[in-house]
Amino acid sequence: MNKIKRVIRNTEIDTLSDTIIRFFKADKEAQKDAFLSSAIGELEELSEKITTAILQDKTLSTLETADGARNRAIRTLGTVLKGYAALPIESKAAHAVPLKAIFDKYAKGRITRESYAAKSSLIESMLQDFAAAQLAEHIKELEGVAESIAAIRTAQDAFAKANDAFLDATVNKGASATSFNKQIALLINEKLIPYLNAMLLTGNANCTDFAKNVEEEITRINEAIAKRTKKAADKAAEKAVNEV
Repeated sequence: MNKIKRVIRNTEIDTLSDTIIRFFKADKEAQKDAFLSSAIGELEELSEKITTAILQDKTLSTLETADGARNRAIRTLGTVLKGYAALPIESKAAHAVPLKAIFDKYAKGRITRESYAAKSSLIESMLQDFAAAQLAEHIKELEGVAESIAAIRTAQDAFAKANDAFLDATVNKGASATSFNKQIALLINEKLIPYLNAMLLTGNANCTDFAKNVEEEITRINEAIAKRTKKAADKAAEKAVNEV
């Protein structure tokens, strides 16, 4: 039985560990083996941890995307107000002046460069300022301003939701997904596989089906990794040739 390739991705090794655990729990004969029971117990703990770590990584990416959307919405409003303020149409420019004054107050404070929490606070304050009754007519008279303000509200709400998910995912999070990847690979390659190979050589019937299932799954993943690696190498080679 071959070992898993060390270039295995975090999501791949998470899936592999889940599959091996599922094979074991479905195999009554393999469960009679004390060593396997102990090894699978360790694997199950690590599998839960890498799943949590991967979720945290994904929610962080979502959070960054949501923050980017807030920044774009803020900049769009600034562009719209700046455009109206520069128009040679006095009525439009007059409506834009008080709105741009509010926006500039936050823009000069570099709102888009603040920390996540500080930015959220500033956005809520800015939206509250724009909601003032005396500004309603100005907003109404400038096409696109109400929509731009609404877009900031939507982006801020989406960020708040993503931030809640991120905080939930960080609860009880320990090491990184990559760290758990290494620990799982070590457990499988240096503990589980050598033992299964030994049991197959000694004819331990209790482990036969489980070992076969594990071998097939590892082979499948190794083949996928090999294809991916070859494809990347081919692209790199083609790029090198084109750059000559």
